[in-house]
Amino acid sequence: MPYAVVLYFNKHSEKFIREIWTKLSDNGIPSEIHHVGIRPHITLGIYDDLTCQPCDNELSRFAPQTSHLHLECTHLGIFTQPEKVLFLAPTATRELIDFHTHIHKLLDRQTKGAWELYQPGKWVPHCTLALDMDQEKLDQAVSVCSNIKLPVDLHATQIGVVEFLPVTEMFKFDLKET
Repeated sequence: MPYAVVLYFNKHSEKFIREIWTKLSDNGIPSEIHHVGIRPHITLGIYDDLTCQPCDNELSRFAPQTSHLHLECTHLGIFTQPEKVLFLAPTATRELIDFHTHIHKLLDRQTKGAWELYQPGKWVPHCTLALDMDQEKLDQAVSVCSNIKLPVDLHATQIGVVEFLPVTEMFKFDLKET
């Protein structure tokens, strides 16, 4: 099963995303994202294989030395391939791009089979709101989310690793408070 390295949010930011998930569900837009047991997050990388103990050690040293990330989400976005995904997109600041690149370098020796879309230079930072929809449901989801007051500030406070599917949280570490 593959592994994902993810950024988790503080309680306030997480609550905001969960409320969107619920609103979408209440409007008949089913989405696997809020039923698989993963918290709202931004995926930094996905790997076919990951050696947990060295990865755990690297992230446990990295996290307390690395400040929380304050993310300003300025727009909604849509991926159309390989499936339709609606997401909230943080501005790709130098800080966020450098953080992402650093994680990939840090875990390079502990991982195999990195998914191309999450590689530095190709990654589009995003927080998934709904996925695996047909065009009609995507249109409905965009309509439901079009009243989100942008920009939205999200506060990333933890880094973790999950195995999927089913989603199993392997470990997580708090980033340094600023």
